[in-house]
Amino acid sequence: MNSRSVAYARSRLRTIGACAAYLAWTTAMIELLGTPLLFAFDFPEIQSTYLQIHGETMPLLLAPGYQASSLAIGLVLVVEMILSGVSVLALALTGLFFHRLSKGQTWTSSNIKLLWWVGLLCIGTPLLWPVTYTLQGLALAIDLPAGERSFNVSIGVSSQAVYEIMKGILLCAFSLLMRDAKTISDEHNCYV
Repeated sequence: MNSRSVAYARSRLRTIGACAAYLAWTTAMIELLGTPLLFAFDFPEIQSTYLQIHGETMPLLLAPGYQASSLAIGLVLVVEMILSGVSVLALALTGLFFHRLSKGQTWTSSNIKLLWWVGLLCIGTPLLWPVTYTLQGLALAIDLPAGERSFNVSIGVSSQAVYEIMKGILLCAFSLLMRDAKTISDEHNCYV
């Protein structure tokens, strides 16, 4: 390869890597701020939605005029933010990966580990969805009198969850392949 095409490839890698990093970080900020802003600016609709979702198992939540306490809604928001936090972490690490690529750190050990962790987060996030549903139901049950509360355990995997899990498995497999390729490349460089 001539030096001109190498310089063009590095320039393109720098530009695309920087754009991808900023896109990932912007998405992470939107994800981080989106849930609290929805709670702040569309609170009645959000509260109604949560009460409707969990009202099937706890009918008192659907009673006319029922208002969940600030503690219950606060706990629902905290549980929702845990899920958002995991997603934000995956996006932030993805941004860091592309940022490092834009700086010329193509396949370093730290980038390979970063890709591994993003894959694990992609696998773990959909597995948290049913746990989140269960914990939010428990939070809303705090206000209900004894006998009206229910404990609803959700164990299910949707097609979207399968897609996310497969994406995580592929990222982990890719990081393992790149780790082995880097090992072979480093060994080959020692002989040359």
